[in-house]
Order: sequence, then C-alpha cells, then structure tokens
Amino acid sequence: MTKINKSKELIDKVILVWMKELSMTSGQSIAVTTMLGLGLACAPAAWASPKSDACAALVDARNALYSMINAKDRSAQDALNTKVQAASTKLDSVLAGMTEADAKLAADFKAVWDQFKETREKEIIAAIHRGDTGDAKKIADGIQLNRLSQMWRIMSCK
Repeated sequence: MTKINKSKELIDKVILVWMKELSMTSGQSIAVTTMLGLGLACAPAAWASPKSDACAALVDARNALYSMINAKDRSAQDALNTKVQAASTKLDSVLAGMTEADAKLAADFKAVWDQFKETREKEIIAAIHRGDTGDAKKIADGIQLNRLSQMWRIMSCK
C-alpha cells in the first residue's frame, strides 16, 4: 500500500468516526479538519528519506524507459524520454544530497547507476530510435535488470 493510499485510508477512517460517534459544532469541525489536514500535509515529508527517494526515482526512470520501449511513435518516445531524463536528474540530485551514514551507499549505488545510465543512453535508447525494440528489450531485461537488482539491494528498496 503506498503512502498516499495509507493517508487516504486514515482520512476515511477518521471521517467515519466523526460521522458516527462525534457531535461537533461547525467551528470545532473546521478546526479539527484543518489540524488533520496540516498534519497529513506534513506526513509525506516525514516518511520520505533519501533512500526511499532514490528508490522511487529509480522506479520512475525504469518504468518510463519500459514505456518508451513499448511506445510506437517517435513523439510518444520523445515524451517518455523526457520522463526518463527527469527521473534520472531527480535520482542524481538525491544521490548528491546523501551525506554521513548514507554517503557510502550513495557512492556504491552511483557506481552502478552511472553504468546503467550509459547503457540506457548509448544502447537502449539508440536501439529504440532505430526501431529495434527487440534489442532494446533484450538489453533492458539482461544486464540492465542485473544492475537494477544490484542498485535495489544497495539502497534496500522495498
């Protein structure tokens, strides 16, 4: 269950309790709702960590790349490539910001990530652009999947 779904589920439960068991004035209800909203707005930031952000960006980059492999026309591929690059930039930024205890993880991850990006750009995206999606999938499901698994383990992604 994602963090957003957990938040929505919590909101639903709280609202259900309010509706069934609590009797509040309109002013009290507004105040409680405002406080709950502020708390939930801050919750995702509290749950986030550099490691989870790195994992999320890695998933985004991989998903966009797979969608790009399966896209039939060049404009769709270009739009998806923009998503791949944005996720990669996000991941690079997260890695650059990891300090202290996570610095070693970031360095280990980055060594594999740099190889992953180079293969993606020079081999997979090049294959997609020349219309050879079979070759792109073969690379993505081969060495890139191994690298993805290695990065996943380094960051203890869940």
